[in-house]
Amino acid sequence: MLFNSIEFLFFFLPMVVFVFLWLQRHGDLRLVMGWLVLSSLFFYAWWNPAYLLLLLFSASINYSLGLLLARSERGSAWLTLGILFNLGLLAYFKYAEFFLGNINTALDLGWNVRHIILPLAISFYTFQQITYLVDTRKGLTEAHGFLEYCLFVSFFPQLIAGPIVHHSEMFLQFKKLNQAMDTSRNITIGVSILVIGLFKKVVIADSFAGIATPTFSLAAGQAGLGTIDVVAGSMAYALQLYFDFSGYSDMAIGLACLFGLKLPVNFFSPYRARNISDFWRMWHATLSRFLRDYVYMPLGGFLCSPRRQRFNLFLTMFVGGVWHGAGWTFVLYGICHGLYVVIHQVWRVRVSGPLGLVNKNAYKVGSQMLTFLVVVLTLILFRADSVATAGYLYSQVFQPTAWVFDPQLTASIERTNLLQLMHMLSPGISAVQLVYSLILFACLVCWLLPSTFQLFKQYDVTIDQADASRSARFTFRWKPNAFWACFLAFMAMVCCLNLSAVSEFLYFQF
Repeated sequence: MLFNSIEFLFFFLPMVVFVFLWLQRHGDLRLVMGWLVLSSLFFYAWWNPAYLLLLLFSASINYSLGLLLARSERGSAWLTLGILFNLGLLAYFKYAEFFLGNINTALDLGWNVRHIILPLAISFYTFQQITYLVDTRKGLTEAHGFLEYCLFVSFFPQLIAGPIVHHSEMFLQFKKLNQAMDTSRNITIGVSILVIGLFKKVVIADSFAGIATPTFSLAAGQAGLGTIDVVAGSMAYALQLYFDFSGYSDMAIGLACLFGLKLPVNFFSPYRARNISDFWRMWHATLSRFLRDYVYMPLGGFLCSPRRQRFNLFLTMFVGGVWHGAGWTFVLYGICHGLYVVIHQVWRVRVSGPLGLVNKNAYKVGSQMLTFLVVVLTLILFRADSVATAGYLYSQVFQPTAWVFDPQLTASIERTNLLQLMHMLSPGISAVQLVYSLILFACLVCWLLPSTFQLFKQYDVTIDQADASRSARFTFRWKPNAFWACFLAFMAMVCCLNLSAVSEFLYFQF
């Protein structure tokens, strides 16, 4: 079930919230938690009921291992077993086909490698359960039952694409679910954030998908694309992914708020980042936190020689790149970002730091533009279906053409709802002018306007954590008044008009 679907927004969610509030009045904590667990399992099973058993199996094994870790003196052995179990499960479903296929091709073995369907959210709930086992081994977990643990693993607002939460962030909140506090406030703010996230996904991200998807499809067929086409398609995909993931992250926080729960911020306007390390602190912040705490620090972190630090940084970013998918494009994506982070560290230590460049405005603007350019270029690898397609796109960036799109690309773009509307408003403007105007406008939104986190910051609807965001050029705040009610109602109406063509969130694929 998708957050941006009619069945979720108009049937599932209202029913879950209504029953939750009714049970909350009775004050029975186990009934309230049980209802949220059943709702979350139903939400997950809607995609494929067979993989619900896998989720329950994984949760049962990890909960049992957690009990053994808490009670046994052989904690290291049980922790190792738990990590191997989780990584083994992830490796089989996510990477086995890739490795076997490459071995089969390289050695010409003639194997019949079967396609393995990737279970929804396995990357997220696997990492989340690894954090639970490690923290249990350290003695950081409090007493809890299987019901609380199931809710921790399966809570539907953050189950599919994060944020990746820690037990310490959620278990104390779960214990207060039977206490009805600030219900009207939670619903008002939760619905407002939900609408903003839905608008980002349904209206903005899906509109840019109408430009990015045909560009990359034509590139896969080695169509005659030129600079104008490739730049538009690459920028459109960068903006599609940005607003798609930002929209999901907002909706997760808004949905949790409806139940009086807080989630950590997962998205800090990363296109304002001034270097690649900055970018990863702002993009998928909880994944970066996991990689820092459970990959980088165990490797030695910064408590080692400079050369070893750089190796640790490179390997951590490589793991982050490969985590996104099984394919040579993701291998190269991880290598690129590993190298970028290492280069940035060397530059910071040897050049920008000693010369005092970081506090100069011109340097800040230039570094932000360079970081954005680097991210957009590597996202070609991220999106391309093969290394050959990515190579073709990179080569065509330097193939100047007239200020007109490829005819096939033009035909695909002009079928999108937003372009049709823009043509109605400005019939004399070409497709190229419209597309590049929309790209520029969206970039200005990313760079200048406050994020949803900044809009609602004063209302304390997220878990306290280090603020990785950059200040917006224009600042304003959401308020519970008539203006915002009308504005969000308009956004909701526009979203409803676009719900007929439901599309998955991009991070569902990872």
